[in-house]
Amino acid sequence: MNQWQIIFEGELTPPVRFGVEAVSAAIHEYARYWPHVGPEDAAFSGVRLALAAPEDHVPAHGYRIAVEAPRDGRQLARIFGADDVALMHGCMEFCGRYLGQARLARRTANPYYFNPLFTEAPLPQTDYTSAPAIQRRGLWTWGMSVYDWRGYLENMARLRLNEVIIWNDFAPLNGREIVERAHSLGIGVIWGYAWGWDTTMRLDVSDEAVERIIATYEREYAPLGGDGIYFQSFTETGSETLDGRLIAEAVTEFVNRTAGRLLEKHPGLRLQFGLHAASVKNRLAYIAQVDPRVEIIWENCGDFPYHSLPDHTDAPEETRAFTEKIITLRPEGVAGAVLKSMVQLDWGRFQHQTGPAMLGCGSEAEIEARLPLFRQIWRYVAGEWLAHGEKCLETARQFAANDGAAVYNLVDDGLFEREIPLPVALFAECLWDPAREWRDILRETVQRPDIAMI
Repeated sequence: MNQWQIIFEGELTPPVRFGVEAVSAAIHEYARYWPHVGPEDAAFSGVRLALAAPEDHVPAHGYRIAVEAPRDGRQLARIFGADDVALMHGCMEFCGRYLGQARLARRTANPYYFNPLFTEAPLPQTDYTSAPAIQRRGLWTWGMSVYDWRGYLENMARLRLNEVIIWNDFAPLNGREIVERAHSLGIGVIWGYAWGWDTTMRLDVSDEAVERIIATYEREYAPLGGDGIYFQSFTETGSETLDGRLIAEAVTEFVNRTAGRLLEKHPGLRLQFGLHAASVKNRLAYIAQVDPRVEIIWENCGDFPYHSLPDHTDAPEETRAFTEKIITLRPEGVAGAVLKSMVQLDWGRFQHQTGPAMLGCGSEAEIEARLPLFRQIWRYVAGEWLAHGEKCLETARQFAANDGAAVYNLVDDGLFEREIPLPVALFAECLWDPAREWRDILRETVQRPDIAMI
């Protein structure tokens, strides 16, 4: 085989640039040279990147990957995207799943297990299209637990995730810069802050509380240019009542009143209500009355994949049935979820921020020092996902049937920004195409070259 180039003649917009970087790195990993980028040169094999034309039959938000058989020592691969972000996602698929399979020699010697791609061995022929089944796919994290915000966003892009919820006590001072980089990777940013939530439960539904919430948004978060806000109130408890009031009734009244006033002043603002199921699961008639302009993002809805500990799998049918209830509860409103069973803050060492701060600026020394601990945690989590991760796939199938669903996972204080753990990659694959068989998702994700097996 001759040398390879990347064929691209359009504008290197930020998402396309990130895709070109990924394909360049993949070729360099195998061939040890950096492919040139530009118009087609017939003397080289090439990976052609382009926006799709109607005759390419690429679905909205999707891409097509087509690899031809070699001719006269030259080979062409094509990645077509419905838009710039979809083209970037196609590049991530090409570098991850496709090359992860292409590199397997499927024999034990000469070469040992792996094909010498982009050098001696041709790329396997293929031609397929792909598009996301769930349009809003993302992660949830406390801002204080991110050590490198750039790495966190870039690893999200590698997994074709497109929204992040970042919860803070105070809006980060570098929030606008974070939003701009996220948008350049096709990722929306939802800023999270409390509408009455605290580590100690309290019930304040006064007009003064409503005005403080609105003032916080206008003063801290509106200037950052994010894509919406996510809030929690006083539902994170196993009790149905608080201070003598039924929580489901009180929170519905409070959320509707606060959201109504906020949307009067900021029409079109995207609002996500993070609702813990334990305190309201037997009082869903109240929750059904939440303003349909407010998305309800459910948490703690049962066993894996909702439970913070991934080995809690005692009642899968009950969990599945409750998921169906919340999806169909409000025909005119969006239902989504923050799944868990990954990593979370060390609440034994937790302390609230005392004021605005820079987000995600940890030193390399600190990151390297903490990696061994997080690798141990991810090893535990990965073992549970290998055992029963198919339950996440089943949950994704349930949400995929609901137009507009938004599904996230809690990836919080686990150094995802440095290494992509297998469970997070499996979660992302479940959201993109839940029609696939679990065994295929599992096998092909494990074989991706960018996954940390811990």
